[in-house]
Amino acid sequence: MMISCISTHCDLIGDGAKTFIILLSALLQGLEKLGEKSSASFCENIQRRDKYKEKCYRMKQISRSLSVIQADILDHIVTQELGKHCLTVFSVSDTEINRRTLGLVLEPYFGGKVGYNRQKFLSQLACDFFFKITADKDRKEVLPLIDEYFPELHTSVAGLPVSSSQILDGLVLPRDFAVYCPADGDRKVIVITEPIHSTFSELGVEVAINGENQYKVSELWIMKRTEALMKHMQDNSIRILLSSVKQQETVHYCAKNSGMCIVECLSAEEISLICRITNISPFRPSLGNICNEITETAVANFCQPLQIGTKRFVHINFARTCALRPCSVIFCGPVHGLTEQHACAFHGAFKMLQHMFTAIHPTEHGNSKPHNQNLSNAVDNHQQSPAVQQHFVEMHSDCGNDKAITKELEPCELKMETLSENEDGLLTLSQNCKCPKEMLRVAENEFLEDDQLIYTQVKERINLSNVPGQLFIEESCTSSPGYDVSFRCEVNNKSYIQSNSYVKTGSIVPVGGVFEILLHYYLSCYAKDCHSPKMIAELCTLIADVLLIVPKTLCRTQKRSAFPQLCLEVTTALRNNQQLLPNQKYLESVSCKYQLIVSVLHCAAALLSIDLIIGIKRLPQKPEESNSDTDT
Repeated sequence: MMISCISTHCDLIGDGAKTFIILLSALLQGLEKLGEKSSASFCENIQRRDKYKEKCYRMKQISRSLSVIQADILDHIVTQELGKHCLTVFSVSDTEINRRTLGLVLEPYFGGKVGYNRQKFLSQLACDFFFKITADKDRKEVLPLIDEYFPELHTSVAGLPVSSSQILDGLVLPRDFAVYCPADGDRKVIVITEPIHSTFSELGVEVAINGENQYKVSELWIMKRTEALMKHMQDNSIRILLSSVKQQETVHYCAKNSGMCIVECLSAEEISLICRITNISPFRPSLGNICNEITETAVANFCQPLQIGTKRFVHINFARTCALRPCSVIFCGPVHGLTEQHACAFHGAFKMLQHMFTAIHPTEHGNSKPHNQNLSNAVDNHQQSPAVQQHFVEMHSDCGNDKAITKELEPCELKMETLSENEDGLLTLSQNCKCPKEMLRVAENEFLEDDQLIYTQVKERINLSNVPGQLFIEESCTSSPGYDVSFRCEVNNKSYIQSNSYVKTGSIVPVGGVFEILLHYYLSCYAKDCHSPKMIAELCTLIADVLLIVPKTLCRTQKRSAFPQLCLEVTTALRNNQQLLPNQKYLESVSCKYQLIVSVLHCAAALLSIDLIIGIKRLPQKPEESNSDTDT
């Protein structure tokens, strides 16, 4: 179970296996001691049961409490408290990434995966690949595709120095041409997943052959059909044929005569990637469409042989692509094992980047409330919104300005919006919330400008609708880089508070245990000040202490006072609202660090929920009977 949890975590963010084991080991030891120490408080309602059942009950109580702590406490600490200490990988906006900062995130990642002398080179290679493949594309769509198709986006070549590794525009297919006809300029490409020279059975046709003459006639018909298909492709200006199956020599002969290149035996994953980035479907000649125009075509800038070391490849680049701009990474090394190590680390780095560009939102629960309202803006799920007749929105648009902007909205003008409660009892707002200009009123009937009419934060978190009634929404702003806003809704004098706080995409902190010290600080403060049950407070204290294992381990190779000095620097900067460790140049992802903590807690909760482990001895196998005459 532990191996499965670690594997799942590493598949998600590409890192953290060693830290996962260290944290889980310390947490389980602490939970064991806590369970034995607090047996009376954990088992008040359990009497006349044996010691083992009492221990199982305590462990299950702790297991459930761990899930509550993660969802109701840690989520809100990270999103509301740690967010204000986060840096960002973006330069100006959420679209422009600082290349130097991204390199400072990738370099320590590779430091834990490859040799020190190759750390900087691979981080620079990863930066180049990232900016090439995401050029003019949506980062949220590209990164999952890199993860899915990474085997098709890289090639390993042994026998060359690591410094020969490079990035090439286009796709590098690990095979040679079946037919190669040199040509310059753009050329049309089609994808085929079935043989062109097909038999009657492959075409789904039943033929009764009663003699040799009929057999020869049928063979001649198939040959003429193949020639007609190749002529049809030539008439449609097809010059490159990418095939998932091996084509017959007859097809090769026709292709040479018509100046067509053929690359065959492509894998299903390679075909899928090509169709995904070119937005075309495979051409199927078996459908009898040889008289129609071939529309499912792509355009290639070039398609040429490529030799790296002793290996030959097909190098093709498409002129127009969607989803991502294809680039291929060539990993070189003296031996195959080293190139595979670099490829695995490279793939993990992009899993980490994919998770880094994911915002952390508080977990929503239908029937649970946070134990501390100071760390949460959760909604009281038991309140129900009554029917009302008129909509009023009250919004504070400036953090430092107490003057409210009041807008009056007529119900008839909000036909595209819906005010409703979801299954958790929360109010939600439709995505297209733009208040009409004539319906807005400020102070003495002064209308707002058009660029002030769209309230992005409101439309993301709250849903206005044609349900009649009065609704007041108050926005609380903050200038902190890790924060967003929160909203307090009031419907007929009943309050609904919903948090829009989250750790933004690209949030980072200095490496070296800073994240764990910050989380330890806030979790310890919560455990001391909260009015939660004793079990929750003790578990919070335990988790906070376990988190310090990470910076302690990292400081072991330094001077003796390194760990206390690190804690002092971080907590001092935290209390004075200063930058954390300004001299630390390397950075790491906040979302990845928090995902590691969540994965460890989930694994521990799953282990503690086991009722019983039964050891079963393997039955002895019967000896196989021998056919030898000498055996008895």
